[in-house]
Amino acid sequence: MRIPGSTYRLQFNRDFRFADALRIVDYLHELGITDLYASPILKARPSSDHGYDVIDPTQLNEEIGTPEEFDQLCRALHVKGMGLIVDIVPNHMAASLDNPWWFDVLEKGQGSAYAEFFDVNWESRKVLLPILGKPYGEVLENQELVIRFDDGRPVLQYYEQKLPLAAGAENYGTVAVDRVLARQHYRLAYWRKAADSINYRRFFDISDLIGLRTERDDVFEATHAYVLKLVHEGKVTGLRIDHIDGLLDPAQYLERLPEVYVVTEKILAGNEQLPENWRTQGSTGYDFLNFVNGPFIDRDGFRKLQQIYDGFTGTAKTFTEVFHDCKRQVMQELFAGELNTLVDRLTRLAEDDRHARDLHKAELKEAFISVTACLPVYRTYLSDDRISETDRTYIEGALAAAGRGAAFDFLRRVLLLEPAWYLRHRKPDYLQWVMRWQQFTGPIMAKGLEDTAFYLHNPLISVNEVGGNSDGPEIYFGVEEFHRRNLARRAHWPHTMNSTSTHDTKRSEDVRTRIDVLSEIPDEWAHSLHRWSRMNPSPDGPDASELAMIYQSMLGAWPIEPDRLKQYVTKALREAKAHTSWIDINEGYEQRVLSFVDSLYANETFLNDFLRLQKKVSYFGVLTSLSQTVLKIASPGIPDFYRGSEIWDFSLADPDNRRPMDFGSRIDMLEALKDEHSLGDILKHWSDGRLKMYLIWKLLGFRRENMELFAEGEYVPLRVLGARSEHVIAFARRLHDRWCIVAVPRLCASLVRTGSLPIGKKVWLDTRIELPRGVPAHAQNIFTGKDVSQGRVSELFEILPFAVTEQL
Repeated sequence: MRIPGSTYRLQFNRDFRFADALRIVDYLHELGITDLYASPILKARPSSDHGYDVIDPTQLNEEIGTPEEFDQLCRALHVKGMGLIVDIVPNHMAASLDNPWWFDVLEKGQGSAYAEFFDVNWESRKVLLPILGKPYGEVLENQELVIRFDDGRPVLQYYEQKLPLAAGAENYGTVAVDRVLARQHYRLAYWRKAADSINYRRFFDISDLIGLRTERDDVFEATHAYVLKLVHEGKVTGLRIDHIDGLLDPAQYLERLPEVYVVTEKILAGNEQLPENWRTQGSTGYDFLNFVNGPFIDRDGFRKLQQIYDGFTGTAKTFTEVFHDCKRQVMQELFAGELNTLVDRLTRLAEDDRHARDLHKAELKEAFISVTACLPVYRTYLSDDRISETDRTYIEGALAAAGRGAAFDFLRRVLLLEPAWYLRHRKPDYLQWVMRWQQFTGPIMAKGLEDTAFYLHNPLISVNEVGGNSDGPEIYFGVEEFHRRNLARRAHWPHTMNSTSTHDTKRSEDVRTRIDVLSEIPDEWAHSLHRWSRMNPSPDGPDASELAMIYQSMLGAWPIEPDRLKQYVTKALREAKAHTSWIDINEGYEQRVLSFVDSLYANETFLNDFLRLQKKVSYFGVLTSLSQTVLKIASPGIPDFYRGSEIWDFSLADPDNRRPMDFGSRIDMLEALKDEHSLGDILKHWSDGRLKMYLIWKLLGFRRENMELFAEGEYVPLRVLGARSEHVIAFARRLHDRWCIVAVPRLCASLVRTGSLPIGKKVWLDTRIELPRGVPAHAQNIFTGKDVSQGRVSELFEILPFAVTEQL
């Protein structure tokens, strides 16, 4: 099995094709990347900008290149000794008429050969299609539904959409259309009102992405045959499994994959670990993103920021309370159909239980919602009658937090597969229900935590990130916690991914580290926030929480054009669901907030004041970002780089982070670094991004030359002593008698002034690293080429405040 040394994620679409990737293979190899990491490459909906809406898994997406162009890319990678990891989508396909399998289901219903491919609840006999822009009656009376003949067959035309018809019509009148539609295997519905009637499993709440029953042999084979052929041909050397929590039985699915490098998009919450029975090399790295960020948050400063936020907004709720409320909200607003289906089935199970049959459906529904809201992880993994201690702990904890009473007692019996003695024969029915519940809880967690609470609660938005903990971020804080988690990864998942930016993060790593700095200067932030509020009054919106979000986003992403910021703010408002939402857009409120954003750019007094704080945040954010970059590359795991992040990237959430990338300038920059570089000049012009690229280039090259040291070597936390000990993270990597010392600074805003590097004896005084027995006293810093005393921080940080040493 090929294990990557480092990966580089590319986003393929019609504007970035295989041919474009081919042109940067040499550049990526020179940068030190060992494996290209591709977004989905199978045939997706026309003009898809991400590839997750697959319509035909049996061929490549012609919009991103031909098979010949794909083969050219694979050959170029092979020549350089590089691998190719491909993102695949086993959970869902596009519920689109471009999808021939789905088209066949709509035309033939349960008589279709593909009817069992999709996760449809056929109890209602018709598939609900929430595609209408207005209520059905209005659409019908306005004659927006038209029967036409296309290539000799009747179709239903609704604007640009064409739906199959299982029965024709004698004329095109309104009554005839209604009569024809009554005979179809689908029912059309107004998209805003269809949430409680959806009768198929979706990808989260996206109605045009339909769940697949990948647990079936025929579905697995049909959807995986082509990509597995690419694996067997050696063109694809690794797989990234998208949204594995959506599958009925993830462990069973992983067992069916070939022996290649496999990582799963599994969001680990808090102290959650990957299930040990999963045949995978690890996750896609959101856990690393959160715990590498943790040591760069000042714990006391964060608590002050919470107090500042509570006072500024007048909120009295803890984050956990907000999170539980948000999960309840999304269940009832976005997933009402799935909720009703599960409660209906639970009610039928209760009818056979002597102590539950008198429970009202409303009681069971409330208990169900409460327990699901209190589940602190994305899902559990029951697949047979054996329940792991981990899953039992999560379920019992959720039950205890949710409430008491007969409904909760019954729900406990179902969730823990403990039917009454006279119902033991119903245990398989309990398990079937629990496995469906498990597929439900993941989307609820994602939409409730990531896409609601993290936009609604804004004391410090850099900690509101995918993989964040539902009880708050403090679980990740501190150097000791960083070491603890790295030791666990080294022991259990040494080849998991280390990510800091992805196509799905709420903000790029460089935006995040700028905002982190506010935890070091909470009083300065408080004064600025109140002063800016007086400079920019907003009586009609945004509200206080939204103001905190907008100002922090500006600090993190500056310089940012008004249109980019307004696009992000619109998304943030709708995700938060406080004053507007994707399903109930409040255009008036949104326009008032966007006008407020415009007014910020026109207020020169505010901008001058803003830029004073932004300059400080920007400078110390750079130091944090570079420290995290060094840690990412040197820690246990495989460092992953999101396209373009090898220099400064100040992107916000998608679609902002999927803008076209200028690789030409990056190629020129690396060539200049290779030909001739002056570290003094790079430091002087740190804002141009060369400094970040320089560290990555040097350290990835060193890692590639010492692959076994980083892939197999021990991880040894190092104790730091002296006056500035709290400001250093240090560890060693060791393989036999080969040692490498890694040291970076943290929380630098209290060490030096803006613009000054934290280097030399005046800053670090007597601070030193306690070296383990057997470590050479002297070595060479790979960034500066200087011989250094490995124990003295002032020597390690003499020219650059970052050190990775190589034995002489």
